[in-house]
Amino acid sequence: MSDPRVKRMTRRDMRREATKATVIEAAREVFLQRGYDGATIKLIADEASVSPGTVLNAAPSKAALLIQILQEEYETIRDTLDRLEQALSGDVPDRLVALLQAMLEAQSQHSELFSAAIGHSWLWSDPVYEETFDQMNLAWAPVVRILEQGKEAGELAADSDVHEVCAALQEVYLGAFRRIRREEIDMSGAGALLRRRVNVLLKGCLA
Repeated sequence: MSDPRVKRMTRRDMRREATKATVIEAAREVFLQRGYDGATIKLIADEASVSPGTVLNAAPSKAALLIQILQEEYETIRDTLDRLEQALSGDVPDRLVALLQAMLEAQSQHSELFSAAIGHSWLWSDPVYEETFDQMNLAWAPVVRILEQGKEAGELAADSDVHEVCAALQEVYLGAFRRIRREEIDMSGAGALLRRRVNVLLKGCLA
């Protein structure tokens, strides 16, 4: 017997969801081809073969489209890091660097999308952009767990503030991401940079 509390999806609902998926995929393509700043609602509408109004029905702004795309990207990254975390061994710095490198490689594949969201979230107070950091924090859950495990095992000092250390690691990570984006270093150089800075950062936390 069906649950009366569960709303049955109508054909109209299914069409709406299908159109929304088409618009989001079109936005992804336009952002990657034109860059976030070069993309417009009209270009996205043309790519999706719909009207600009239909695009805005799917998401109220260009920023909201970007955030929806990144939500999918961050969910994929989080799943990847969760699996990697289970396979890692070694000390806290080694495991952290492995996670950060995996995240960097994933985000660098679509660096235009991530850099647009990160850059705008620093420059504007729009809640839509602030959601980027909420999504990023979810992806960083494996990093927090490794820090907590290190603290419980006595590898990190008992008075270490795990969330402050994680916040500092995010700054280190974003610095490496920026340098890759500006083509100052390649992925190998970014890995070496992450290792050096993670070691410096954790030096004051080691038991």
